[in-house]
Amino acid sequence: MKVGKLSGEILQQMVLSTIQFQRDDVLVHAGLGEDCAVIDFGDEVCLVSSDPITGAVEGIGELAVHVSCNDIAANGGTPVGVQIVLLLPEHIKQEQIHVIMEDIQRTAAGLGVEVIGGHTEITSRVKDCVVSVTAVGRAPKTRYVTSSGAGIGDDLVISKGVAIEATAILARDFGHTLPFKITKEEIESLLKQLSVVPEGLIAAEYGVTAMHDITEGGLLGAVREICQASEVGAEIWEEQVPVAPLTQKIAEHLKLDPLALLSSGSMLMVTPHGEGLVARLAQDNIPAYIVGKITEGKMPVLVRKTGEQEHLSTHVEDELWKFWARENK
Repeated sequence: MKVGKLSGEILQQMVLSTIQFQRDDVLVHAGLGEDCAVIDFGDEVCLVSSDPITGAVEGIGELAVHVSCNDIAANGGTPVGVQIVLLLPEHIKQEQIHVIMEDIQRTAAGLGVEVIGGHTEITSRVKDCVVSVTAVGRAPKTRYVTSSGAGIGDDLVISKGVAIEATAILARDFGHTLPFKITKEEIESLLKQLSVVPEGLIAAEYGVTAMHDITEGGLLGAVREICQASEVGAEIWEEQVPVAPLTQKIAEHLKLDPLALLSSGSMLMVTPHGEGLVARLAQDNIPAYIVGKITEGKMPVLVRKTGEQEHLSTHVEDELWKFWARENK
């Protein structure tokens, strides 16, 4: 099988279909496109989400915390704690373990999140470090958001821009192979954008109908998952999608599509009032852009700058995995 997330079709057939028992106090169950489980805790809900980092070398602790806490934010919640599972290869040095944990602690503390436990082991089953994080958060019971509430006519709004995480990974891990120099300041600027907790909380208060943080598969994958969860279609307008100059430069050189690159740091928000949400986020200095619209149908359509339309009827494979497949040939 191909590296990366399982396609929605395989996930439904092989994984989700096996889950039969459901509790009444679980308000949002495991499902396609959903970022978190939502559990009834009275006046509040508990949000729980798990994510691994398998596609980076440097800064994996920092990325792992942001990715998991971003899932909590995508449901309109505030992250409270993270549990860390470290699966480490036999050749790792003790100092490397300490660096990973320092990154995790610094990033979590910066978000006001406590490291509340986990598990660490050396195993011959992995060749490189695997970091998996389970984040726990909270939200008012009346204000949590899911991926399944998008309605026909709603605007698709994203924060900041696409491929932030992928650009950071490529710049840190492969920058030495590129024919142009990437400065430390440029990488640090990308890393400062990885959290979507601020825009998630603002969007939830604003009253969005659906949210999804943009991770594997990029913007195209995230919109497709929103469409699957909400049983709607969508149009994505490439002309309106913000791509940072460094991202564009790297993508062009490596022949990658920025719209299908790993994009932690950008939140996909769905609302009938896109211009109002953009203006509200601007009050907190968070740039946001309307990049499409929810339509009738079942799957999204990408409208390229040329006017050509691409129907996204199959799983969106992240461009980062394609790049690594080429590199490892």
